[in-house]
Amino acid sequence: MKKNSFYITTPIYYANADLHIGHAFTTLAADTATRYQKALGNEAFFLTGSDEHGQKVEQAAKLRGISPKQHTDEMVEKFISLWKKLDIKYDKFVRTTDDYHAKTVQHVLTLLHEKGHIYEDKYQGWYCTPCERFWTEKEVPEKVCPDCKRPVETIEEKNYFFRMSTFQNQLIEYIKNNPNFIRPESRMNEVLGFLNQPLADLCISRPKKRLSWGIEIPFDRDYVTYVWFDALTNYISAAGYPHDMNHFNKYWPASFHLIGKDILTTHSVYWSTMLMALGLPLPECIFAHGWWVLSGGKMSKSVGNVVDPLTLVDKYGLDSFRFFLFREMVFGADAAFSEESFVYRYNADLANDFGNLLQRILPLVHRYRNGVFHKPQKIHFSQTEEVISIVNSLKSTYFSAMNGLQFHDALAKIWELITRLNKYVDELAPWSLAKAEKTDELDEVFYTIGEGIRIVAHLVNPFMPHKAPEFLRQIGLSETFQPLLSLEWGQLPDATLCRQPEPIFPRIDTPRIENLKTDKNQKAASAETSKVSAEKVEKASVSTAPAAPSSDSSAAEEALIEYEDFMKTHLCVAEVITAEKVEKADKLLKLSVRIGEETRSLVAGIALHYKPEDLIGKQVVMVKNLKPAKIRGVVSHGMILAAGTPDGGLALVTPSKPSVCGVRVK
Repeated sequence: MKKNSFYITTPIYYANADLHIGHAFTTLAADTATRYQKALGNEAFFLTGSDEHGQKVEQAAKLRGISPKQHTDEMVEKFISLWKKLDIKYDKFVRTTDDYHAKTVQHVLTLLHEKGHIYEDKYQGWYCTPCERFWTEKEVPEKVCPDCKRPVETIEEKNYFFRMSTFQNQLIEYIKNNPNFIRPESRMNEVLGFLNQPLADLCISRPKKRLSWGIEIPFDRDYVTYVWFDALTNYISAAGYPHDMNHFNKYWPASFHLIGKDILTTHSVYWSTMLMALGLPLPECIFAHGWWVLSGGKMSKSVGNVVDPLTLVDKYGLDSFRFFLFREMVFGADAAFSEESFVYRYNADLANDFGNLLQRILPLVHRYRNGVFHKPQKIHFSQTEEVISIVNSLKSTYFSAMNGLQFHDALAKIWELITRLNKYVDELAPWSLAKAEKTDELDEVFYTIGEGIRIVAHLVNPFMPHKAPEFLRQIGLSETFQPLLSLEWGQLPDATLCRQPEPIFPRIDTPRIENLKTDKNQKAASAETSKVSAEKVEKASVSTAPAAPSSDSSAAEEALIEYEDFMKTHLCVAEVITAEKVEKADKLLKLSVRIGEETRSLVAGIALHYKPEDLIGKQVVMVKNLKPAKIRGVVSHGMILAAGTPDGGLALVTPSKPSVCGVRVK
């Protein structure tokens, strides 16, 4: 029976091309979750690996003039090198070419065949070689693969099938009775929608005359195992099934299968029914996260629009790369990647907020108290009590978010504390306390900041395992972290001697960013000039073509703009997914909006006119191509449009009837 253990898996990545930021994101998510679980004191098992069989690998090796095994050996070496560079601490790397895995696959096939869950039949249908998948006639009306958009071919051959349809109703009931089994909720609904249609049986073999690179079917040597049936079995083979049942029983069922949303069906339906047929428990949660997108499209090795994680790590540092991925993306939704947003997030959150907090307080401690944090005997300031209260409530919200893999929420809560600590320094002005010789009060302020930094370092450590210890070192502590469950306020020892500050997150000032600033300043100056000029114009209008003078005297206050300038503004339809109030800001709401497959967060000053719950599911018009801006500690990636009403209210600009989410407004 599984007790106090944590088992997390990534997909095993296909060994046909180099990995990109999307693969790194999934694997770093598993790494972060594992570090967190170990910080709680739990035993954790983290599995990743490589999927090495199938037609694409065989063809890639043939093009290179080498054997499939030699090809996969070289690819796996690259995978492992990347994970080492990203300091990913997996416990096991499974390869589908490993002997123990092949034996497990053959054991599973034999067992299911003996139980009558596998049968032989002829199959005729449309086949996509790159995706290694059959499609029905209805699914390919234009004879192209729905996934990769490449031509399909018709194939007729004898194969072996898994009676997946037998378990359709059982799986539907299981999903309905276990709402956390498939997450996020939208993915659960997607799977239930898929299961509303009759479930076909799964073809699990390929004849050797067409594909020889695979695990041989134990009851028919003329066939090899279909790649998905082979690949999915890794989750139990690597855990010990059936060769090390002690290890298997300790960790199975898996706590989380982390996957991209594009392989949701294979995991939630194929894999779940396979486990049901074997009589094994299903994983506790299949979590399908979103995609990193570039220019509106998913990053894909086949398309070629990928971001190399090593380039970003070499340029900006490993921990800042790790931090950005989980601060920027709401786990479960899509997120847009750009280097500009990376630099902005780094400067705003790491350099300005967290790093600057340390840099501004340690020199003052050295100047006024010889570098020593003195534990106060009593509390003088209500602001100190507020900070302590935030820390006490933060722990529970942090644990809840991390247990549910809501990394974005966990980091957002931590940054609320960091923001409050920076404000605390401004409010209590330790330099003024020192000048007034209020030593006790000064010690209270310094200790509060030092203790706050210590707490934050512990909480961000799963995300930034190399920089977090540096924060402890600079405030005078050892770089050893205590268990998170024992983390309490007031554990910074009295008379702790801090070090002289050293920049941990130096601000990034790149020529490109400076150019953007210059361009912004030039545009601002140009706008101001236009405004002054407009005041001298008796009548003006905005038009796509020359127009007659307007009789509206208020038009004299408007600036003439060019049509081309106006068209640079990208207006689009967005759907509100979540809405909540921004803390200590009566007029502001934080929204998550969906734009096609992309999800963004933004801040809107509409809280006095709209309740958060009334906005969910509402379509709005937003400006998509605005540079990110930080508003009350929240980074806003866009702006929604609204207009005043006769009664002094506010009305959102919305489509008059349901529109396509993400479509450009023209």
